[in-house]
Amino acid sequence: MTLPGPLPHGIRRFRLGSGPLERTSDTVRFVSRVVVLLVVLSSVPVALAVGSAVRADLAATARQQAEERTRVTAVVTADAVVPADASPRTRVPVPARWTSPGGEPVTGEVPARPTARAGDTLTLWTTADGRRSDEPMTPAEVRRSTLVLVGAGWAGSVGAAVLLHTALCRLLDRLRDRRWTREWARVEPTWSRRVP
Repeated sequence: MTLPGPLPHGIRRFRLGSGPLERTSDTVRFVSRVVVLLVVLSSVPVALAVGSAVRADLAATARQQAEERTRVTAVVTADAVVPADASPRTRVPVPARWTSPGGEPVTGEVPARPTARAGDTLTLWTTADGRRSDEPMTPAEVRRSTLVLVGAGWAGSVGAAVLLHTALCRLLDRLRDRRWTREWARVEPTWSRRVP
């Protein structure tokens, strides 16, 4: 029994090869299409679950960084030495001193604008022992990193499924072309009346 309406027509178009002349390669191609569709549909909830886990992990890392790092004020101890071709936005290392969270004096180089002079103050982040470190991750950076990581993973899985489907279709086309060439070589002499 054939159902009337657009649904059976849509299914036939999706299958592309159903009917009495359907070949095994058509069935394989259809199954590959179904697998790609399932990968695309199932990848969304998987990406959301992975995104929640990644965001929770990054948020925990950001909290740990905020607990372990301290913002301190450093005093520049010498004028910045600027290369001739440096732009005003360039950061150059300058010697500076600051106090660790434990009260110990610390000296080192910190990045500063080319206009930095001795006596200027800079704000930097340090570890508990006074070593310079990066600023803790902000909530915006946690969100951005989560989106980038999960988006790349989702796009990679969907892209891999589509590429594998495309490669399989090309392989099936080559195999079908070779079979047609062999069959044509067998019947062409009969049709061209060159039978010995």
